[in-house]
Amino acid sequence: MAKNTNKSLIFSIFCSTLCSALLSSTLLSTSAYAADTEKVTIEVMNDAKIFAQFDDEIPAVINYFTTSNETSIVNFYEEKFGQAITSNRRKGRLEKSFVKDKHNINIIISEQNNFRQVDVLITNAIN
Repeated sequence: MAKNTNKSLIFSIFCSTLCSALLSSTLLSTSAYAADTEKVTIEVMNDAKIFAQFDDEIPAVINYFTTSNETSIVNFYEEKFGQAITSNRRKGRLEKSFVKDKHNINIIISEQNNFRQVDVLITNAIN
């Protein structure tokens, strides 16, 4: 049991680090759009246990755990953002992309023991 918990913790740290790296690289690549910075509200499931949140400006990211099942999470975000424009499953993770208003929204849902980890990244859409 401890081995699985350690694997989950390491995977969670990896995902958080990956999202932070994506956020940093996106910040660098979108510095020309600094005038577009804005605070965004990223909605999460009711039982969300947030472990990383960077939403002071676009790009914005939030990472959390939930006990909700994958279908409920997908339905929640489809209600918020409409139908996903892409949906892929890679290495057990469900990746969905949405476009709403002037933003690209990427959501990654992965299994973590009895929880689901949800990673949400919002960036400005480039026209």
